[in-house]
Amino acid sequence: MLAGVGGGYVVSLVIVFAASPEVAAIAFGMGILLSTGVGFVAGLRAAGRPGTDRRSRLIWRLIAVSFLFQIATMVLFAVPGAKMTFPAPADGARISFVVLLCVATWAFPLSRATSLERRKSVLDALTVVVSGSMLLWYLILGPYMADRGTSAGIVAAAAVYPMLDLLLIFGLARVLLRGTDSSARRPILLLAVGTLFLFAGDAWVGYMQAHTPDVYRDGKWDFACVLTMHFLFTAAAIDQNRPRTGLASRPGRYRLGGNLPYAAIGVGYGLMIIAAWHEQNRFPWSGLTVGGIAITVLVVLRQIMVQRESDEVAATDGLTGLANRFRFSEVLGRGLDRGGRNGHTTAVLLVDMNGFKQVNDTMGHKAGDALLTAFARMLRDGILGSDLAARLGGDEFAVVLHDIGGVANAEAVARRIAAATDEPVMIDGTPVRVSVSIGIAVSGPAELSPDELLHRADVAMYHAKRRGGATRWACFDDLMGGDDGEPSLEDDLRTAVAGGQLRLLYQPIVGLPDGELIGVEALVRWEHPRRGTIAPDVFIPLAERIGVIGELGLWVLREACTSAQRWPGLQVNVNVSPCQLDEDRFSTDVRAIVRATGMDPGLLVLEVTESALIAEEVPRAHLQILSDEGIRIALDDFGTGYSSLRYLTQLPIDTLKIDRGFVASLDGTAEGAAVAQAVLRLSRVLGLDTVAEGVETAAQARELTLLGGTKAQGFHFARPQPAEQISELVTAALG
Repeated sequence: MLAGVGGGYVVSLVIVFAASPEVAAIAFGMGILLSTGVGFVAGLRAAGRPGTDRRSRLIWRLIAVSFLFQIATMVLFAVPGAKMTFPAPADGARISFVVLLCVATWAFPLSRATSLERRKSVLDALTVVVSGSMLLWYLILGPYMADRGTSAGIVAAAAVYPMLDLLLIFGLARVLLRGTDSSARRPILLLAVGTLFLFAGDAWVGYMQAHTPDVYRDGKWDFACVLTMHFLFTAAAIDQNRPRTGLASRPGRYRLGGNLPYAAIGVGYGLMIIAAWHEQNRFPWSGLTVGGIAITVLVVLRQIMVQRESDEVAATDGLTGLANRFRFSEVLGRGLDRGGRNGHTTAVLLVDMNGFKQVNDTMGHKAGDALLTAFARMLRDGILGSDLAARLGGDEFAVVLHDIGGVANAEAVARRIAAATDEPVMIDGTPVRVSVSIGIAVSGPAELSPDELLHRADVAMYHAKRRGGATRWACFDDLMGGDDGEPSLEDDLRTAVAGGQLRLLYQPIVGLPDGELIGVEALVRWEHPRRGTIAPDVFIPLAERIGVIGELGLWVLREACTSAQRWPGLQVNVNVSPCQLDEDRFSTDVRAIVRATGMDPGLLVLEVTESALIAEEVPRAHLQILSDEGIRIALDDFGTGYSSLRYLTQLPIDTLKIDRGFVASLDGTAEGAAVAQAVLRLSRVLGLDTVAEGVETAAQARELTLLGGTKAQGFHFARPQPAEQISELVTAALG
């Protein structure tokens, strides 16, 4: 489609410059109708694409309708006897075209920013607009104002289009400076460049009317600008319809966006030079202008250096000099986006130092810092200059490998890093040896999001740590299988339920402070016939990705409800994947299982995560239906996701589960208890139950009790157990 429109654009452009004015006007009109017609269809298709959110649908519908107004402009001007002087009906259509584009531009979602960043972006956008206003004044308004005999109508006719263009430029500059979703980044750039051509064409027409009102103009240059603008706008709509990569849309900023204010300064001073050159007394004007430019350039260069230094500090780990977590996430996201466009492979190595804690505890923090700094040098020496090494925190490091080619090349890098640790590090004259555990994850073009890739590397790293031995790295792809004709983990998982390879363990939930058994949480394990027990953090994301999580989740629910019949009065918690909530029959299937197994709905608790609640209305409808049946809903890992109080007041939430990370922070201090205490107070105000997860010490249990906690679970009380052992606990409690 784009090739056809591009061909029509080139043909129209050639005819405009080569043919007679009459033929050029016809070619111009046909080129506009072709571009706008295709743009209208492409805009509607972009608005109607599956998975497009409501806001994006509105944006592309507005853009599509704006194309209709441009078609109306051409038709109204072409009608025999039509009024050609401003304001004409065609002018109204043309103004509507720009106004709709302005509204659409202001509706584009922006990257998250602090209040200071938002104010800076507005000031920068205004700088761009002021630069355009200088052009507008010098080319159009100034000459008209100097001619006192010019009527206001003539001034408006010459200036209204460029002024509207400046409003559009302001909106687009705002998006370029703040950034937007990755799916709309290229269309925004095309719209921005097209708007510059629109402004250039309108300013050219206004300039010619102001300076040479009596000279005949053939319109070729403004025809060319308008044709180019429409081609670029249509290309933006077509580009929005390109196949998505499958990755989540991530907000990001344009790398060149920060240069827009400097470009605006350049335009302003360039205009001053031109004005000075046209003045009769050039000497003082030229000298002052050049001096002003020199001062501004020096100040701008100083600001650039200060900004670069500030950015470097903000993105660098202060101890090791490596990139920090923020910089790592930024580079990884950008690398995956670039790999999706260019067909390149990106890899992540997650590196954990073994033995750092012992050095830190026995030799002191100074020695620990020296060890981290020395290891950072090893890491930096083991990678190429185009790759990135980062310290994520503590003794955890990561590496981003761009265009790595395949797993073998990533393993070669891991081998170099591991080999570097064979040599002892000298700290205060004492040789210190450390080892590493490295997890490797590789993403093909447009295959994984940054979070998914990092999660895979994390799984592989812990596998390497548990495995031990001479090989100090593990690759996630190897964990998935598929080598030497062996079935992949995906293939095995598709048959795991039917093959009876899944089993349930139950972790007790107890009351505080007495530890009385009041419930259990069902936890699924996969007993793989060749690989042994596979952790859920490996196979649950895989089940979601290949579409078997629904079958797996219903099996877990059915087994848990069946086992619960042996435990009268005991509450049973079952985890629900966000993907299950997206299924139309979810609430129907849950109610059918509850009835078929004889489960008491009041003793069943479905645990959902906060991320599952930010989707459309369907998941919320499921929760309401199940709540009406008496089934209770728990919000799992509360405080680690989106944490909107709206969910707690508008949805049928009964229980908050305090994330284990907040429980681990309980150290007897007010700071360590702040979050857990806040959640407990909030739950009491809203009348919600609470369960603290991950309680591993008696001290944590005591502190939770003092804070008002009434329920908890964790290794301090009991590890996950088979159903038979839970039955023994229930029997002992009743006896």
